[in-house]
Amino acid sequence: MEFPEDSYFKLNRVVLSAIGLWPYDDFKVRHFRFLLSLLIIISFISPQLLKLLISEYSLDLFLNMFCYNIIFVMLCAKYISFYAILKNIKEFRDRVRNNWDALKDNQEIEIICKHENRGKVFTIFIIVLSYTVISLYIFLQCTSVLLDIVMPLNESRPRELIFPAEYFIDQQKYFYILTIHVLMGLFFIATSAIATESFSLANALHAFGLFNIASYRMKNILIGINRQRDICLNKEYAISCNKIIAAVDFHRRAIEFSELLKESFGPMYLILFMGCVCSAGVGLSNLSRIIMMEKEIVSVVKYSACIILTITGLALANYAGQEFINCDTDVYRAICNTKWYNASLKTQKLVLFLIQKTTKCYKVDAGGMFSPCLEGLATALSMSVSYFMVLHSSV
Repeated sequence: MEFPEDSYFKLNRVVLSAIGLWPYDDFKVRHFRFLLSLLIIISFISPQLLKLLISEYSLDLFLNMFCYNIIFVMLCAKYISFYAILKNIKEFRDRVRNNWDALKDNQEIEIICKHENRGKVFTIFIIVLSYTVISLYIFLQCTSVLLDIVMPLNESRPRELIFPAEYFIDQQKYFYILTIHVLMGLFFIATSAIATESFSLANALHAFGLFNIASYRMKNILIGINRQRDICLNKEYAISCNKIIAAVDFHRRAIEFSELLKESFGPMYLILFMGCVCSAGVGLSNLSRIIMMEKEIVSVVKYSACIILTITGLALANYAGQEFINCDTDVYRAICNTKWYNASLKTQKLVLFLIQKTTKCYKVDAGGMFSPCLEGLATALSMSVSYFMVLHSSV
């Protein structure tokens, strides 16, 4: 089937191109967008780190800033590392096109299209969630201004930045300019996260589709073969052999595509995993302390949104890892459920060989140290709660 290129990477192409990560754009334009986006992101993170370095050391200040700054730094590092592997984006695109060209019937097209649509849904979900949180943060930063309009006092309420930072200027006087800078920084860092995460997830879903097509072909190895007729004509072995080759081909494609995903994004996901776990633990500690001290609702909402984002990121990453395990296990089950006992002896030997090769399910890993799955998600949440308990008991 002809690859529907215009629709397949449409959303991903728009977001990646906006921040200079689409390798097919003009080099000068792409390089300018990347440098501009990186400059804005660094200018957004740097004042917050300066605040931590210049201010008198305080454990409360460190924990308050660590919760979200660790995520900002990790996302900036991932943005840079993604730019370093732009050649892999071309390879992903070429492999997707080749896989589409290898589809044989409408059922296989339906399988791959279903995963394509799921990729679009997840991309839209990530976009809506990220920009909703950005809007929430900007609204929280402007609450003092809004309250001065709705419920004015004798004097204006103090205007504070939602993320403490050191700009070496009067923050009260230049509050609106700083708010615009924070908005730009959040927008670009969120867009970089959306672009990289949605592209990774879309390709992971394509790999799931390849595994499902391999399962579909395994189920149909012996369909259409009349043993009594084909033994006489000596065709059964040739027909079943061709079907097995076709199924194994797509299973090989799925494994190779998954390995490319692991090599491209695995190391960075390991760092992100550790950052999200630490951020969630510190965020829970900050949230519980704020609730106990009965501070303003703004801080409660700020840390709640941060915790929701980190847990959502952990859940999506571990869901993808679990799906790799499930899809490869489905291939093994499809082989075992075939009526291989009705086939000729030669065909039975091939099927038993396939069973032996697929007994050990395929797993992706992040940097060779962590295997994302539902058990990994439980481990991550348990670690976050452990960090929370340690910090809560020591602060």
